[in-house]
Amino acid sequence: MFRSLFVQSFLITFTFSSGCCLDVVETETPILHEVGKKRKLEDSIPVIEIRGEGQPMTAAQIRQLEEMSNGGPLDIKVEKTWRPVDCPHAAKRKDFITFHYKAFTEVNKKCDQTYGREPIRIQLGVGMIMPGLDKGMRGMCDTELRKIQVPYRLSRKKKSKIWKNIPNDEHWLTFNVEMLTVEPWSLDLQFNFLDMNNDTLVKFQENLKKNFGKTWSNENIDYVIAAKYYIRYFDIDGNGRIDLKEFRRVMGRDMAIMAAVASDKKVEGRKRDPSIAWILDFNNDGIVSVTEIDQADEILQGEPVVLPIFARDEL
Repeated sequence: MFRSLFVQSFLITFTFSSGCCLDVVETETPILHEVGKKRKLEDSIPVIEIRGEGQPMTAAQIRQLEEMSNGGPLDIKVEKTWRPVDCPHAAKRKDFITFHYKAFTEVNKKCDQTYGREPIRIQLGVGMIMPGLDKGMRGMCDTELRKIQVPYRLSRKKKSKIWKNIPNDEHWLTFNVEMLTVEPWSLDLQFNFLDMNNDTLVKFQENLKKNFGKTWSNENIDYVIAAKYYIRYFDIDGNGRIDLKEFRRVMGRDMAIMAAVASDKKVEGRKRDPSIAWILDFNNDGIVSVTEIDQADEILQGEPVVLPIFARDEL
C-alpha cells in the first residue's frame, strides 16, 4: 500500500590534531520514511561528530571561552538563601562584619570552613578578603545566609593564615556564608580596631599581612617609618601616643576637608582606607591616587603633610 522513499543525510566527522582540522569525512546514511507521513524537524538535521585529539584545553582557555560567551569579564553570582525580615543595618564598605563560611571548589568539594573554629571578623572594602567575596557580602544583614559564587579573576589573594586553605587556581569558588553580626563603622570602632590587643602600630601591620595578606600597595614602605608617621599625624599633644580624643579630632578634620573638596572628577586610584593607610591620602581628597602611592615611601620619611595643629577652642 505504501511506497518507501530513501532520503540521504550526511554524517560529518571532524578529526582534530593539535588544534588543526585534518580530515572531513562525509558518509551517506539511508533513512526510511513513509510516504505521506510528515517529517519531523530533527529528521532533516545533519549529524555532526567532533573527535578531539591532542592536549585538553587549559583552565585559562576555558575561562577565556566563558568570558567570550558572557560578553565580558565574569562577575560574582549571589543567591540570597535566607534574609531576616528586619535589617536595621545592611553591610557596606568600612563596616566590621563577623561571619562563618563553608567553601567549595568548582566540582563541589569542600575545601575549607570556619565552623568548628573561630568565625572571621574583617572590615569590608579595605583588602582583607578576596575581592569577589568582599563584593558578595555587601548588603548582608545580621543572621542572613547567602551563597556566593566567585570567578577566578575575583578570587585572587595573597598567602595568609586565614585564607590558606582557599585554592587560588579554581575557575569558580562557592561560599555558603552565614553573617553573624554587622557593626556599622564609627570612629570609636576604627580606633579600637587599630588598638587591637594593645599592639603597636608596627605589630598591627604585621598581623594584617600574616593573617589576611593585606600589605601596602607600595612595597617600599617600611612598617616602622609608616607607624612613626601615623603617630606624628594624629599626636596633637606631642606625647608620642594617640588617644581616642586625638583620633576623633584629626579624623573629623580630614573628613570635613574631603567633603568640601569632593568632585565628580575621576582620579585613578582607590578610596581612602580608614585604617593605618589613611595617611597615604596626602592631599585629603578622599582618593589615594597612583602618584601618591608611588611617592609614599619617600613622603613618609618626612613630617606629615598636614600637621595635627588646632586652635585652642577646637580641642
